[in-house]
Amino acid sequence: MHSKLDLAVGHLNAAVGTVVRAEDLARALREGSVVNLASGPEAPLVRGLLHSVFVEIDPALILSCAREAQSDWQHAHQLYTESLADGLPRVKAWEQLVAQRT
Repeated sequence: MHSKLDLAVGHLNAAVGTVVRAEDLARALREGSVVNLASGPEAPLVRGLLHSVFVEIDPALILSCAREAQSDWQHAHQLYTESLADGLPRVKAWEQLVAQRT
């Protein structure tokens, strides 16, 4: 059986091949940031794909991934905020989910 992290990463990688690993998404969700992830020529792509998780993945699945990564919605929201600063669009469904928790 595949994990929720594997499911999300499989979707993120669908158009580009295996670039992001489940461990990358888990770490980003735990740290609330992609700053410490990936180095080398693929780093911008990995970081961009991880930021796109909020646009590409249902909020309920993101929360499941956060739990699986031993994280919480607050750290996931930090990652969302970082994605906005990186130029990604706002995601109303994610913002509504966070509003229900605050």
